[in-house]
Amino acid sequence: MSEAAVEAIILAINALGCGILLFVSGVVQKIMNDMEPLEFKKFMNILGRAAMSDPFAVAIATIPLFAIVYYFVAFGFAHWWFTVGIVIWMIGASITKITNLPIYNWLGKPENTDPEELREKRRMLALGNASRAWITLLSVILMACQFSVEGTVAAAAACAIIAYPSLWLARKYMPTSQ
Repeated sequence: MSEAAVEAIILAINALGCGILLFVSGVVQKIMNDMEPLEFKKFMNILGRAAMSDPFAVAIATIPLFAIVYYFVAFGFAHWWFTVGIVIWMIGASITKITNLPIYNWLGKPENTDPEELREKRRMLALGNASRAWITLLSVILMACQFSVEGTVAAAAACAIIAYPSLWLARKYMPTSQ
């Protein structure tokens, strides 16, 4: 398999993971913020079990690790845009493992039910998830620059141009619960 093909596969998997992270930190977090503290705790435990048993989620989380090892062994570090993207992705993943795993473990303990502590854990989790999502997006952009800096800039601009009116229309025409 060529270096460009391996880069494209890693980039695609990273982009899928980024989409999941942006969805969780944007959409799911808003739902969690509206929950009562004990509902949040119950939801997080259900979500954690479901995510750990979902083949797609597990694959998106683990395949990049094996692919990155293969990539560096087979091709080295010559493609700087791609290498920097991988390093940024690894930093983001590491930071949130350090910050979020203790929260998940704390939420899993039945005795942890204090509403104020649960609110604080929810706030910390929101910060960790948002940080990971944006760091992962940066890594996707850097990896994509390996193929074409100009193309990546054009694609990012096109996405922003398309997304803005879509968000405006969605906010204008979607019913709200309030």
